[in-house]
Amino acid sequence: MLCAASCRSLEITPAALREKGGRAPERAVALARWEESIGLMNEFLASSCRRTLPEGRFALAGEGMTFTSASGQTWPIQVCATTWGDLVVAIGFRAQEGQCGFCVGATQLQPGEARDGLLDNTFFRHPQGFWEDAASLAEVTLHETTHVVLREGTIGPWNTLGYYLVLLTCWSGVEHPAERLPYATSAEFERFLAERAHGPAGAGLLSWRAR
Repeated sequence: MLCAASCRSLEITPAALREKGGRAPERAVALARWEESIGLMNEFLASSCRRTLPEGRFALAGEGMTFTSASGQTWPIQVCATTWGDLVVAIGFRAQEGQCGFCVGATQLQPGEARDGLLDNTFFRHPQGFWEDAASLAEVTLHETTHVVLREGTIGPWNTLGYYLVLLTCWSGVEHPAERLPYATSAEFERFLAERAHGPAGAGLLSWRAR
């Protein structure tokens, strides 16, 4: 299990966000944003912009997310806030893929906030503390799901070791060969958002900026 791989681990699920405790009003807003991201991802997966991931759909239930391909294969996509995620964030990443999903790390708090581990992590928030929107939640989920489904990156102990050895020779994660397909999905999703907002002309401008 992904969440067992570190000293501190907290699985982020809709059921946990609905439990009593923490900053309840903000939990409700975060959950609504997560649900909105599921709709965005499924709209993307049904569009002509999707090329890297297989055809499929995301679902969000009380116990968390799943991705099911058109052929019927299902992957759990857990989101866990962990000590390892804190280290990942410290070296400049937002999340790190694993066998069953991805881990995230803690974020800074705004003045007057009491820490809520289900909220104050890099799934819902930027490391500096501002809130991510539904499109950002969708992008990181699609990116990490590409790792999981296509088994690219830190999927298993030997792949993890190899990933970080190669990372030492790269200037950034973008240049890592195991990130090629996940970043392709990210670019496809950005194109989808641009076309959704502005039509094909907007997507053309976006692709020019990405080169």
